Amino acid sequence: MKYPDHKPHPHGLLTPVDRRTLFSLGVGALLPVVPAWAQSPGPSKKSPSSQWRMVINEAVTGDTNIFLLTSRYRPTADFLETQFKGKSISLEPVVDIKRFMALAQGQSKPELVFGKSVNQLAKLVRDNGYQPVVRRADPYKAAFIVDKASPMKTLADAANAKIIMPDEYAATTAVAKAELRRLNVNATVVHVRFQEAVSQQVKAGLAQVGVVNPTTARKWVEEGGRMLAETQPVVNWSVLAGPSLPAEVVQQLREALLSMNSLAPTVIAAIGVKAWAAAERKDYLDLLAYTKE
Repeated sequence: MKYPDHKPHPHGLLTPVDRRTLFSLGVGALLPVVPAWAQSPGPSKKSPSSQWRMVINEAVTGDTNIFLLTSRYRPTADFLETQFKGKSISLEPVVDIKRFMALAQGQSKPELVFGKSVNQLAKLVRDNGYQPVVRRADPYKAAFIVDKASPMKTLADAANAKIIMPDEYAATTAVAKAELRRLNVNATVVHVRFQEAVSQQVKAGLAQVGVVNPTTARKWVEEGGRMLAETQPVVNWSVLAGPSLPAEVVQQLREALLSMNSLAPTVIAAIGVKAWAAAERKDYLDLLAYTKE
């Protein structure tokens, strides 16, 4: 780069012009490559508030470290901020399901919620005015697992058995109890706090049957255990919009999140989502009809 009035320093030192040039080049080299979606224009219409709250709950299968949870969902919030210019999205991870529900049902309702306990999300849709936006594209099914040496062949064989299930508020538990009810299987149900403890107790012989999520079930089978049965498929992890957001903004949110399937697949993969699909109110009402909650 040359300047008309630029003369080299007589002793070979950098002149002020040289320093400015090198500084500008250095800063440019340090700037990160901005993904295409970060440069795309956001929707022209906006909701009145300049800040949205996003309350997150990973239920009993998730991390309990708030810093890690915030870091995990920050790229998703950043994506939405690029689509809704002028918006700032604050993240509020909540580990306890009951506290998550209390926040979502409180007087100051968040604009967005993301949750894995879909039976609880379904109650927010049915009872509290929350609007379905997107769901994980694949359906959710809980699994009944047994030791490889178990004589049980079908779920009907679990009558009068001891069944270990996760937290009583978890979707895994809700659909498992629904399946037992549907098949008229009477069993003794015992709850533990975390999914990991379920498989551990079955392995230790403290229960004949355990109820786990698909990831834990797959790992159980890979390690030599058996899957006795699965529940009926239901709506999976979801993003809901708060009651205060106008319908047109909810639609813009849906379009923005669906666009992540092609524009930001690694961002949603980081939160365990292969692809988003549009969510409908009926999905959640059907789930509650199954669980009878």
